[in-house]
Amino acid sequence: MMPLRSSNGETSSAGNMQMNGHNLKRKSIDSTNCHQCHRNDKEKVVRCTKCKHRGYCILCINKWYKGLQEADFAEACAGCRKICNCTACIHSDLENKDMFKPDLQLDINKKVEYSKYIIRVLLPSFRKFVVEQNIEREEEARIQGVSVAGLQLPKANFIQGNKVKCDNCKTAIFDIHRSCLNCTYKLCVTCCREIRNGFQWGNDKYHVHHGGRTFTSNDRFSAAACCSMDHTSFTSEWKMIDRGTIVCPPEIMGGCAHGNMVLKSTYPDNWVSELLIKAESIDLEVGEISEQACSCSGSEVCNFRCPTVVGVDQKHFQRHLYKGEPVIVPDVLSRTTGLSWEPLVMWRGCRKSRRTNDARILEFSVTNCVNWCKETINMHQFFNGYSEGLLDSEGRPKIMKLEDWPPTESFQERLPRHFVEFIRCLPFKLYTHQAGYLNMPAKAPKKSLKPDLGPKICFAYGVNEDLGFCSATKLQYALSDMVNVLMHTAATSLNPDELSTIVELGRKHIAQDPVVFSVSTGKAYQDATRNQQFERESKNKGKEKFDPSTSGNNDQSFDEQKCGAIWDIFRRQDVPKLEHYLRRHYGEFRRVVPLQQLVHPIHEKAFYLTMEHKRKLKDEYGIEPWTFVQRLGDAVLVPAGCPYQARNLKSCTSMSIDFVSAESVGQCIRLSTEYRRLPKNHSCKEDKLQVKGLVLSAVCQAVQYVDKIDAIALRSPFAPPFEHGNVRQNPAQQEVRPSILQMRRELERMKLALVTKGHLFQSHMKDYLLKEITLLTNKINSTAGSSS
Repeated sequence: MMPLRSSNGETSSAGNMQMNGHNLKRKSIDSTNCHQCHRNDKEKVVRCTKCKHRGYCILCINKWYKGLQEADFAEACAGCRKICNCTACIHSDLENKDMFKPDLQLDINKKVEYSKYIIRVLLPSFRKFVVEQNIEREEEARIQGVSVAGLQLPKANFIQGNKVKCDNCKTAIFDIHRSCLNCTYKLCVTCCREIRNGFQWGNDKYHVHHGGRTFTSNDRFSAAACCSMDHTSFTSEWKMIDRGTIVCPPEIMGGCAHGNMVLKSTYPDNWVSELLIKAESIDLEVGEISEQACSCSGSEVCNFRCPTVVGVDQKHFQRHLYKGEPVIVPDVLSRTTGLSWEPLVMWRGCRKSRRTNDARILEFSVTNCVNWCKETINMHQFFNGYSEGLLDSEGRPKIMKLEDWPPTESFQERLPRHFVEFIRCLPFKLYTHQAGYLNMPAKAPKKSLKPDLGPKICFAYGVNEDLGFCSATKLQYALSDMVNVLMHTAATSLNPDELSTIVELGRKHIAQDPVVFSVSTGKAYQDATRNQQFERESKNKGKEKFDPSTSGNNDQSFDEQKCGAIWDIFRRQDVPKLEHYLRRHYGEFRRVVPLQQLVHPIHEKAFYLTMEHKRKLKDEYGIEPWTFVQRLGDAVLVPAGCPYQARNLKSCTSMSIDFVSAESVGQCIRLSTEYRRLPKNHSCKEDKLQVKGLVLSAVCQAVQYVDKIDAIALRSPFAPPFEHGNVRQNPAQQEVRPSILQMRRELERMKLALVTKGHLFQSHMKDYLLKEITLLTNKINSTAGSSS
């Protein structure tokens, strides 16, 4: 293809990019074309005195770079400032290749400290996983009539990188599992235990046949558990023969009904148990996290506020994360270059990929928050409505939302420059960055299938009125820990006629729902009016008493220019009461489509608590959420296990990314347990996080790193200490340390040999040796403590 030519005969920017791929340098330095629009016939082109080859016309400067003047472009153009938002630069990945990550660099001492910290925090959860597996080992040894030590499990032939899950509860397979001899049906150890106990989640009726008798579990339909049943049309039947051998389920459940379920192992025999022994033998003397309330938390009764962490105080953030408290980090956009997130810039970036073989994307599948129905809309029309408002064919306002975009590919591939901007503004990168040392998915093997944790972008319209059904995000859990950054806002407002139209439409929707209508007939307009009145009173009260030093980001602190969204985040310990309230009052919530079955009040993502509902919740159950306003540039970090909801006061562009901290692994396990209890066709049923595999990878990598550093110290007994400032150990410490490490290592090997090969010894001899090893280990530890 011939390069394009401008009107003065010189090769244009677009032509050069076609010839040189992603090389953004101009072939002709003296070109008078505008770098943004590739034309020179509209306005004066301001030449950059820094790079001397880019120029921008006055029209493009005023349209695309409102914060910069003509003199600024003459001094350093948008390209030199790395904020150029032309089509070519937006899709350039040059920034990704040269991206510097100073916040992720750690010295050896810090890596050892963090590795020990990860082991200490994850050890209780990892120990439970191993105990659960050992129970199934003991059961298999009883079935085969051999000792546990003499049990040899066949190796499962899984392709590395493929996700392996239980065919019954859809939970990811951790290590030991059962597999059918005749087909590919697999069972996790949790399902095996439940089947033997005559109970299992996920089916309307459940029978276990054993020894000619049938066991039926009817006590599972309790108030706490009945919501989690899968009301299917068939009866789930499991059979056990020969001392408890589980038979593959019938074909209607995905099995073959003939083969026996045999126990297999994903990893080498006893490898996971040996890893646990190594982890328990490591000296984990690291600093404890203080659980005392800090100055930013305030009183839980008088000043129930969301903590705000300024700067990069990781210890401060770590303390709140450990306690399960959300954190606000203000003004994170100050760390970026200032690349524009304006709607039309995002429109140009979204509609076309940097890859030439990708088709242009011209339409979005979005949600209309007025009726919560899916719609297809032209991309340009959507972004125009983002800032100017959008009406349907009958003149009624639309409140649209596009979330979790892009759905099929990574955000880094679609918008690489904006991806870099988002990564720059992330707080506490050791936790939140995809490669952060304290982010558990970063520990997974390179060839393994990692969970999709983002980042994802959300474009949502917003109105400055609480109508009870115009929320951007309904009450839900995050997949794990989450950080959400508000990147852009645009003020939109409804006039009185448009507002009354939406309220009237809401009343019609309520009238169509017999459940809600029977509970709340005549209350729709009153509730909407009351919610608006409450919010106006809160805003007026906040304007009178606003004090940035004490108010933080609470709902009483409204800044009309910078506020973007109202968040409500509930505490983990309040979840049971919150669920009970939703079950009790679910008929009072407005829904366009009637809720046929309430499976789980939070996992359904079907409720938004207005100020009236929050007031009832406090009166009846004595609980209330952290409620605060997210301003432009605020990063909100939500710990796993904390239900949250948000409503936009303006049209907002926000970026979010999930991460998995060691502190929140316990909550991730709790959520995965709830997921497996959901019906088989539920949208949240899949175990997307695979938390057990993440725990295994994190513990394994941490143990290997500590062992590696200890081995280096043993090989070089008189080598200088690890570089950390100019601190050095005295000669006495250098002479004592290697001998103590060596003795500890030998005792660990002896203990490991006794545990794995203990069946070769008589029981009293094995107990005696283990006791002697423990005594020697304690003696060595006390000697090391006194010598230091």
